[in-house]
Amino acid sequence: MFILRLCYTFLMLNKNYSAFYIFQVGLKKTFSKVHYWVTTTAIAINILFFYYFLLVQNTTWDAFMQSNTRFYIFMQISLSILNAIFIGTAISMFFNVLEVKKATSKVSLLQTLGSLVFSAAATGCSVCSAFLLPMLGIAASLTALPFGGLEIKFFSLLLLIYAVYESSKITSGLCPLPKTTVISNKNGKLELNFSKETMPQFMPLLVLVLFVAFVYMLPKLPKTFRLQTQKNLISANQTGGKTAPETAAVMKEINPPEGYELNASFGDIGPQMLELGVIDEKKFKDTYDQAQQPLNAEQLEILTKGSDKKIKITPENSYFLLNFFWAFGLANESKILTEGDMVKDGGIEGAGNFASTGGWTLNKSGNAMDYYAKKAIVPLTADQEKLAKEVAENSFRPCCGNSTAFPDCNHGMALLGVYELMAAQGATQSEMYEAGKYISSYWFPTNAFDAALYFQKKDGKEFKDVDGKTFLSNDVFSAFGAQNVKKWLVDNGIQEEPPAQGGGCGV
Repeated sequence: MFILRLCYTFLMLNKNYSAFYIFQVGLKKTFSKVHYWVTTTAIAINILFFYYFLLVQNTTWDAFMQSNTRFYIFMQISLSILNAIFIGTAISMFFNVLEVKKATSKVSLLQTLGSLVFSAAATGCSVCSAFLLPMLGIAASLTALPFGGLEIKFFSLLLLIYAVYESSKITSGLCPLPKTTVISNKNGKLELNFSKETMPQFMPLLVLVLFVAFVYMLPKLPKTFRLQTQKNLISANQTGGKTAPETAAVMKEINPPEGYELNASFGDIGPQMLELGVIDEKKFKDTYDQAQQPLNAEQLEILTKGSDKKIKITPENSYFLLNFFWAFGLANESKILTEGDMVKDGGIEGAGNFASTGGWTLNKSGNAMDYYAKKAIVPLTADQEKLAKEVAENSFRPCCGNSTAFPDCNHGMALLGVYELMAAQGATQSEMYEAGKYISSYWFPTNAFDAALYFQKKDGKEFKDVDGKTFLSNDVFSAFGAQNVKKWLVDNGIQEEPPAQGGGCGV
């Protein structure tokens, strides 16, 4: 009702002038002065640089462009530019109101600053935890929001437009100034005397309060509809086209066609996950049918009956293993999940807002948190869990700046599951790092290509000779490490383009 009334007030007549006309005249009077053009432009440019700074705190520009859908990228950039322009406009108009010595509500400035804070908080990759969200008490990645944070930027823009309109009412000279609220002192007590004439000055404050409440409510909304913000995964075996001989040789090293065998077997974790409900068999099968990679007989057996065969990752099954171990990492009982970074800011409830939890939709109940660290599918001793945690803490992924011990996306959760299974079956630390190197290279072939080329040209080491812990380190394989690796390759004139491969952080 309030929103309808607000729209009516904005669009219909105010005295004898439409809101649009007041808006137009207010802008014209302010920007008839050159220094306000300069002020607005300078503020807008600085705000855009600020947005970019926030973006690269948890990811890189390359990772942002590679992981997200074109629509999401376009909307993030467009809304960021519009927000920056209107922030500059709102601040310029606020200063113009002060310059002409008119009374004005400080709430208009608060609206502008509030829009800046929340718009900035919603800047980033839709998977990685936005840099400012935890500071606002929202422990979540942007996937916790139905539209990946675009809705915050959109409503921030509306709030800014409203703030500009409030200033326009004064600078245009078309609207009478609101009467000041009377503050009386009776018997030593302060009282606010409201009247019909003084109420409009509280409208901007009410709009700001409702906007803040809306932002905090968003992560708690039902997850019945979500915008597809992440690109669907494209596995290595789907890539076509010709490549240079040296490029093909490096790709063969990081993604060997014959596969890489781990020192671990599946056991009965598939049937256990079906029984628990963390994997819904029909949803799981349908996902692969829709991706035109239907489960083969061996994969169906692993899922429904279990298998004592050693786990081997290949170009053909890397997508299957990603989702399979995503579910396992999510459901297997672990202190890494219940006491680690996933619950550091928002507790168990807050852990449901990450891409690795909110994004796991292939379960029976429809709520991934019903299965979060639910059962010791593969029990771990204290020493085994300590080993898995140590390896996870030193294994990073190029979609963000977090380690596997903070598995906030599907790749992190899946690799955590692999590490836990290997630790439980007696694998050594070096075997786990080596497995992580090859698995991550199948899941992130483009970044692995860059890293392999980097070690080859810089240190004279082939991929197979690079220590797994070094390869997966923060300096090499995190979002920031990957950016530095690429910069070194470009600066030294040896960057080659690998086949276009990669994938998002969704099922």
